[in-house]
Amino acid sequence: MDGASAEPSYSAWMLEEMRRREWRQADFARAAGVDVSMVSRWLQGRRPDPASLERVASALGVDLDALLTLAGHRPRSPRDDDPRVAALVAKVRQVTWTPERFLIVDALLDDLRQRSSRVPIEQVSLPGMEGRSGGEEGKDEGGTVIG
Repeated sequence: MDGASAEPSYSAWMLEEMRRREWRQADFARAAGVDVSMVSRWLQGRRPDPASLERVASALGVDLDALLTLAGHRPRSPRDDDPRVAALVAKVRQVTWTPERFLIVDALLDDLRQRSSRVPIEQVSLPGMEGRSGGEEGKDEGGTVIG
């Protein structure tokens, strides 16, 4: 695979990210810890190496696997199409893990897996997802959605 074959997706992502953050190339370069000429080359279609993508992912708080896929360093999978999964993975990678935190998150995920087959997702109100299922629902004292 040559350096430009997978780049339109990565270049488009970079442009969108720079627009969203109101950054110039120099701002992106400073955040990622790379030279501005490298950012310019990436925008022109040159494929960043995995080490550079790791710096970009860390600096911008985005999922490294998603960037590796966009840049053509790994194949796409069906999960790559869900931006919510990528956002959660990026957040998980930013956590300083202690044994206690791991046990808490592991227990939460086990509980969610067990509930997922019993509770339709439309009935579950998640932080940042309020109002997506139509009207505003209320919650009881335990945080359970009512109404």
